Amino acid sequence: MRIEAADYVIAAQERLTNASLLYEAAQYSFALYAAGVAVESLLRAYIVRLNPRFDTAHDLTMLLNASNLRSIAAPAEYEKISAAMSDLLRRWRNDLRYTSNSRLRRYLKRKKLDRGIRGDFLKENCRFAIETAATIIRIGVAKWKQS
Repeated sequence: MRIEAADYVIAAQERLTNASLLYEAAQYSFALYAAGVAVESLLRAYIVRLNPRFDTAHDLTMLLNASNLRSIAAPAEYEKISAAMSDLLRRWRNDLRYTSNSRLRRYLKRKKLDRGIRGDFLKENCRFAIETAATIIRIGVAKWKQS
């Protein structure tokens, strides 16, 4: 099925909503995964607009570079996108869709993302990932509507 650029934008917003709903249901590993897919969907919208035949792996760094957002967004906006992407990439992996919450806890601990967090560090990392994804989506959608 060929997906149009505008469909990816809608999917990005829907996946972000899904991530929030999953978070509220304490389905943290899948909520974190959905947050990353939301960002991936947005980046794919920009890429497909440039090249409708584009298809690639789930490498968010590569997708960000191919999206042309650097030249579309104002420098301060792109700096926010880049910072949010770095934070998201510390937590997100495409294979999270296969991961249980307990496995994700071990992964975050190994990456030392449990440090300095009071309470449930899995829940907090998930909340933070959704927040960073929301930053990217908010800026990306605003730029989409302007162009």
